[in-house]
Order: sequence, then C-alpha cells, then structure tokens
Amino acid sequence: MMLVRLAVALCAVAIVCVGSPTVSAVPDDRLVVGGGAGVAMLHGVPVQVAYWAHLCTLAAVGYDADDNLVGITNAHCSYDTHGNQWLGDEVVHAAHLNEPEPGGVNVEVIGTVAYISGGNPVVPGPNGVGLDYAVIVFDKSMVIPTATIGDTTIRRIAEPPPPGTVLCKQGVTTGRTCGVMIGTIGPYILNTVTEFTGDSGAPIVVDDAVVGIQWVTGAASSMTAIMADLDSRGGVGSGFRLVTS
Repeated sequence: MMLVRLAVALCAVAIVCVGSPTVSAVPDDRLVVGGGAGVAMLHGVPVQVAYWAHLCTLAAVGYDADDNLVGITNAHCSYDTHGNQWLGDEVVHAAHLNEPEPGGVNVEVIGTVAYISGGNPVVPGPNGVGLDYAVIVFDKSMVIPTATIGDTTIRRIAEPPPPGTVLCKQGVTTGRTCGVMIGTIGPYILNTVTEFTGDSGAPIVVDDAVVGIQWVTGAASSMTAIMADLDSRGGVGSGFRLVTS
C-alpha cells in the first residue's frame, strides 16, 4: 500500500507520467455567430464594397432537421440594385470585413445563402412580397454558434407580444436599441424600434425571446410566421431549433 501511495504522489508531481496523456491547448480561431452578429453577402464584389452595400445582421442561429448549422437574416440582403437575387452567394463575417486579403478578396467565407424568401411589402424584390428572410448554411469548421451577442441573449422563439410591450433589437451597426410594440398586420410587426444600414435582419426580442426579424425602422416579420413557413416549405432550415447556450 505504501508503494502504491508513493507511485501516485510521484505521478502527481511529475511533468509527464507514464499512462497519462499530455493535454495541450489548441487555439480556436473560429468566428462567433448568433442573433445580433453581423454578416455580409459578397454578391461577387470585393469585400470593401460588400461591407457598405450588403452588410446585415443575423436574427437567429440554430440547427435544422438535417443538423445543418443555419442562420436567418433578411432576404433583401441577397438582392442587388438590378433586382436580382444571389442564391448560393458567399457570406463573410463582419469581424473580418476590414481585414481583406491583397486585391480586396476576403478568403474567410463562413457560409452560403441557401434560401431566399419573398421580400417585405416595401421592398418586395424578385420573389414578390413575403416574410423577408434568407437562410444561410454555415461552415461548421469556420464558426462557433452562441445564444449571446452584445447585450442580447436569445433562448426561445415567441409570438408577437401585446401592444405597448417594450421591444429591443441587437444590430451590428447600432447595437441594442429599444422601442415599443404598436401592433401587427398579418405576419408583420409594427414597432418604434429604429435601425440603420447593416441592422437589417436584426432580432426583435422581448427578454430572452426572439419575436421578429427587423427589415426597416418600425417594421419586422414575425419569427413564428417564419418558422411555420420554413417547416411548410421543407428542405434547408426546416425543423429549426435555436442554439441556446
């Protein structure tokens, strides 16, 4: 027994003990994505142009029924000025938009646009009027999903709240700002929350629940309506479940 105790003590103080694997820290340089994080669609242009023209915010990140890691933002982020849509477009993270490779090409592509719905009533886009959402499939080797971005944590999806409820949004340009719920018109939420360029797609939240995806100052699409549309359509994004940690 004394010999056993001695062996254990020596193993505890040794730099390397036979039979005990050495553990080394492996740096994780993946980019963080979640509701409120910024992304840009390249639209085939240099990243500096994409930063100004196609910067948007993710409303939510989670897994679909096929275990794809997906993010939801506005459909109009994938339209260009000529009325075309960019299905299959490459997506970059806002954190790298000011660090382009020589020649203006950013190689840190984190995902692709897999689905584009109809646009909002103000900007219908090539697919007509819809819920104004796009689905991005992320490269899991490039990103880490999280429930918390900035001052906002999203852990559930909820119906639009009653008029007078305080609402907040988390946008890549203006951060967290708040307003109040005015009411609904069909699947659209009317509110007093402002947004600026880059905030399109921002989550509209009540506490830890995402209730909508903002597409212009004062208006958003209901997140439960988007979930229902995803499931009825099938394919990528259907069976969506939030990342909650």
